[in-house]
Amino acid sequence: MEDDAQVGQGEDLRKFILAALSASHRNVVNCALCHRALPVFEQFPLVDGTLFLSPSRHDEIEYDVPCHLQGRLMHLYAVCVDCLEGVHKIICIKCKSRWDGSWHQLGTMYTYDILAASPCCQARLNCKHCGKPVIDVRIGMQYFSEYSNVQQCPHCGNLDYHFVKPFSSFKVLEAY
Repeated sequence: MEDDAQVGQGEDLRKFILAALSASHRNVVNCALCHRALPVFEQFPLVDGTLFLSPSRHDEIEYDVPCHLQGRLMHLYAVCVDCLEGVHKIICIKCKSRWDGSWHQLGTMYTYDILAASPCCQARLNCKHCGKPVIDVRIGMQYFSEYSNVQQCPHCGNLDYHFVKPFSSFKVLEAY
């Protein structure tokens, strides 16, 4: 795998991922969407798909791989190549639009929740407490990673990771 990072950073990333998985006694992770078992390799690419960190623990996944990044508790998840590349059709349960993960780089790790990073409808940008819009979907945010940050609802004042929705907010239609 080509590595755009400075020399040695790819090795640091690999060690970070393997240490987090080892601490959780995991050598297999499940796809966050279709739940397919993905064996973890010791070299890049670590899984047949991509890994990402989420600030929220998702109860739909039976294991938890907590890790600390820059003093922040995060949770390690994966999306398989079939879900990323559209072999499985991933649909938002609110607006019925299709999620496209094909632009994500295989065999890497994103430091934000990739499922929150490209909201398809206003429901994905609503407050988890009062249900009103935290930001307007037409305006959005400047960077993908901003969707994984704590935001304050302008209506009720609740601080939360409002845009990180449960994995079950997507429906997976597997290829036949």
